[in-house]
Amino acid sequence: MKLAITGATGFIGRALCNELIKGHNVIALTRNPEKASSLLDKAVEIFKWNPDTLDGWEKCLENSGAVVNLAGTNLAFGRWTKNVRTEILNSRVTASRILVSAMKSFKARPKVVILASAIGFYGSRGDELLDEGSKVGYGFLSKVCQEIESYYREFEALGLRSVIIRTGVVLGANGGALPKMMMPFKFYIGGHWGSGNQWMSWISLADEVAAIKFLIENANLCGVFNLTSPGPLRNRQFFQILAGVLKKPCWLPIPAFALKIMFGQMASELFLASQRVYPRKLIDSGFKFEQAELINALESMDMVLSQKE
Repeated sequence: MKLAITGATGFIGRALCNELIKGHNVIALTRNPEKASSLLDKAVEIFKWNPDTLDGWEKCLENSGAVVNLAGTNLAFGRWTKNVRTEILNSRVTASRILVSAMKSFKARPKVVILASAIGFYGSRGDELLDEGSKVGYGFLSKVCQEIESYYREFEALGLRSVIIRTGVVLGANGGALPKMMMPFKFYIGGHWGSGNQWMSWISLADEVAAIKFLIENANLCGVFNLTSPGPLRNRQFFQILAGVLKKPCWLPIPAFALKIMFGQMASELFLASQRVYPRKLIDSGFKFEQAELINALESMDMVLSQKE
């Protein structure tokens, strides 16, 4: 099957491409082919694309089995100034809009389109247990997610099987949030964030990739799926487990006011928000998590183990 991935050079995109080539013909759509060539397996076919316009790149999507849209600026790239917020939104919405335009002209459209959203959709909800049927929340990230997910109906109207993935904090050894979380512990100054009572919904990179592959290959699945471990943890618990694996103390919490001074709105919505998310539809569909427990996920990562010295 021919599979096309946007955002292929990102943390999740790289891992997904390098996994899918084991059984599929994978196409990476990227603004920077040279960067993609250095990051992706040689078996991945690379196309330069411009998500602002149709100029010929779209032909590579015809007759494809799936298109996975992971395009978007890193949410934790920097403080959320007005310009950064605009870039976060536009980088996601523009990619979806141009893909809709491209597919309208196809005679042979993809069988499935997967759109990357996030658990930010739910906003900060305290101890409430959230699944795919839970109502939308409030805040900037929730609005971004709603904009992304609004394209679901447009793809569906074209006769495509459409899937939305609401992903939590993705943990992997070679990128994403985990290396940054580990850094204070390397210097013996690690601790939880704010009160530590807020819920963190996470997923290992391995399970994230496996879940996306599962959704591609099971033609009966559509709609919204939470991509999070079935074992969300309070922030305090999360960092205590991380510290235990690293064999470092967990004793110096970062106060909420300090995080807000350093990161502004981003702190409130990324670091201090409480989201207790359960992947009900994914589990009910038969997906099996390989790393459902945090300690197992961390101990499987070579980089984490190397920090135990």
